[in-house]
Amino acid sequence: MHSFFSSPFFNFELTRILGTAPFGGCQISEFLEAVGEIKKHDSESWYRAWIKQAEKAEAFAANSAMNGHHTLAREAYLRASNYFRAAPYMLRFPDPRILPCSSRAVQSFKEATGYFEGQVIELEIPYEDGYSLPGYLFLPPQSKRLPNQKAPVLINCGGADSTKEELYFMNGIAGTELGYAVLLFDGPGQGITLKKHEIYMRPDFEIVIARVLDHLPVLATQHPNLQLDLARTAVAGTSLGAYFALRAATLHSVAACVAIDPFYSMWDLAMTRMPRWYAQLWIDGYIPDSVFNWSCYTHMRVDFPSGWEFSLSMWMMHKASPADLLREFRRYSLRDQKTGEELLHGVTCPVLVAGAPHSVYASPEQSTLKIAKLLRNVPENEKEIWLPQSAGEGSLTGKVGAWDKLAAKTFEFLDKQLGVERSSKRVDEVLQ
Repeated sequence: MHSFFSSPFFNFELTRILGTAPFGGCQISEFLEAVGEIKKHDSESWYRAWIKQAEKAEAFAANSAMNGHHTLAREAYLRASNYFRAAPYMLRFPDPRILPCSSRAVQSFKEATGYFEGQVIELEIPYEDGYSLPGYLFLPPQSKRLPNQKAPVLINCGGADSTKEELYFMNGIAGTELGYAVLLFDGPGQGITLKKHEIYMRPDFEIVIARVLDHLPVLATQHPNLQLDLARTAVAGTSLGAYFALRAATLHSVAACVAIDPFYSMWDLAMTRMPRWYAQLWIDGYIPDSVFNWSCYTHMRVDFPSGWEFSLSMWMMHKASPADLLREFRRYSLRDQKTGEELLHGVTCPVLVAGAPHSVYASPEQSTLKIAKLLRNVPENEKEIWLPQSAGEGSLTGKVGAWDKLAAKTFEFLDKQLGVERSSKRVDEVLQ
C-alpha cells in the first residue's frame, strides 16, 4: 500500500480522510494540496494545511448556496466539516484552536444537512446532571424507504477520536440509502461533548446507550410520522466504539450488534505497547509513579504518536498523569473488574465482530477471536466473524479506507438478522 510519509500514524490518518471521498468527505485535489504542505510529525503544518482547505470549501459552499446551487453547497459543506475536524487533530489539549475549529466542523455539517434529501432531526439526548448529549437522527428519503416496513434504527457509537459528523461518512449515508434510520451522537469524552462541555469518558457505556434508547420512544411518540421500528434497533461501533457497542449489546432492547475491530481489555492492549518487565516493576511498586511518569513524558517528547495518544487519552478520561491513565485503563474491559464476570456472557443478540490484521492496536487473536469465543450465549447462526486480509478490503483499524466494504458487511448482516426484506431487482427492472 502506498505511503505518503515514513510514519504509519500520519499515513493512517491521511487514509482516514481520503477514505471519505466516495461519501463526500474529501475531494482528491484538495487532499493532494493539503498533503503537499504537511511535514512529518509536524502538528502545525498539519493544522495549517487542513484549515486552509476547510475555509476554502466553506467559502465555496456559501457561494454555491447563495447562487441556489444546493447540491454543490451540500457537498462542499460536508468537505468543510471533515477538514475542520481534521485540522486540530494533531494539536494537544489545551490548545485554544481546538474548540473553535471543532465548532466550525459542527456548524458546516449542520449547514449541509439543510440540503439533504432525507429528514435530519437534531437531538439533545437527556444524560446526567442536567446535561444532554448532542446528536442527529437521519431518516431515509421517501424514495429509499423499505416497502411496507418501518425503518429499522442503527445507533452508531463513536470511539476515542471520532465525531458524530465524521461517522455520517461511515454508516450514515449508506444506512439511509438502504432504508435505515441512523442515530449518531457525541457521548461522554467524545466530540463537542468533551471539547465544549468537558464531560469525560466512562467505561460503562451501556449506561450511555440506555439513555439513547430511552429517548427513542419519546422521539417516536412526538413524531409518529418518522415510522421508526424500535423493535429492530441495532448498535454499531469501531475500535473503542466497538467495545462500547459490545457493552451496549448486553441491553435487552438491542436487537443486533456490529463490533468492528474491538479490544477486549484496554489494559492488556497497553501492556503490549511498553516493555513488560518495566510495566511489571511499576505494577509491583518497585518503580514509583514519579519515575514511571517521567519515563512516559520523556518518551512522549521524542515519539510523536505516543505523545499524541497519551495526551488525548489523559484529556478524554480526565487523568492528570500517565500513571493515573494506565490505572484507568483497567476499567475499560469486557470482564467486570469487581466480580470477574465475563460481560460478553450477557449478550444474546446477533453479533458481527470484525478484526483488523493490519491494526495499529489490537490483533485479531487477542481481540476478535477471543471476543467471539466468549459470546457463548449467541447462537452460532447469529454470530459472524469478519477478518479482511488487505487494506482495500478493510484490514486497517476501523476499516479506514474501505468504508464501502464496511457498509456492505454491516447492512448485509443487519438485513439478515433483523429480517429486513428488500428486492434484488434493479430500479429499471421494477419499473418495467
